[in-house]
Order: sequence, then C-alpha cells, then structure tokens
Amino acid sequence: MGVKIIQAGETAAPETGPVAPAVQTPTPSQTIVAAAPSKKVAEIELSSGRTFTVRKLGPLDRMLASKAIGSEHVVNALYANYAMIACSVTAIDRQPVSMPSSQSQIEALVFRIGEDWDELTDEMGKVFKTAEPDTFDPDAVKN
Repeated sequence: MGVKIIQAGETAAPETGPVAPAVQTPTPSQTIVAAAPSKKVAEIELSSGRTFTVRKLGPLDRMLASKAIGSEHVVNALYANYAMIACSVTAIDRQPVSMPSSQSQIEALVFRIGEDWDELTDEMGKVFKTAEPDTFDPDAVKN
C-alpha cells in the first residue's frame, strides 16, 4: 500500500522509456493547467493491489457533484458522502474515470470501488486531512 502525491501537470502512471530534455515550449493546455489553482491529487495503492487516483474536490466540483446527486438525495448525508467520495476518483488501476454527472453514474462508480471502499476512504482522509487552524499568537504581532 502506498500513496503518491501528484502535482499539477504530472501524470499518475510512471513514464516509460527515455525522457527528452525539457526544452519544449509549453502547449496552451499546459499553460492553462500550470496557471490553474493547484489541486491536490494522490495515487493510492490499496492492500487489494488496486490503485485509485483521487483528487480533492474544489468548490465547482462540489457544486457539480451536488447537481449529479440530485435535490432528493443531497440532503441524505450518507448518500451524499458516498457520492462526493466517488466523484473524487479520477482513475481506477490507472484507467481514467470521468466525474459522474447522474445518480446512476455515481452508483455505478461506488459499485466499481466495491469492497475497497473503507480502505480507500481511510487513505483519502489521511492524504487530504486539513491542517489544524493556526492559533493566534499576540506576541508574534509587531507594532
């Protein structure tokens, strides 16, 4: 089991073969990705041998996921929690997975994750754990 944090612009799968020198002009897509706010992405290998690439959902992602969940299920905390985690998965065994856009797609993705669900959510919790808020130190403030 292992976790690899992936920075914007990196690929989840290791590259094969010789790597050309990095003297190329970035493509327009690479420029946009580099300028975008950094999204935390991790590749998580579970004890089952399966690998999941997951990302921390941003505000727009959460909004789109809520739309896919639907108004009747978004108030159901259990359903919404499963759906949000499923929407965080971007690849299974390095095969890309699209973000679900309907309840049936969410349920199909939860089904694909299957028995790995608990271990995956535990590892995601460790990777995406938010830092404790800073405490205010009045002595650190200078006049």
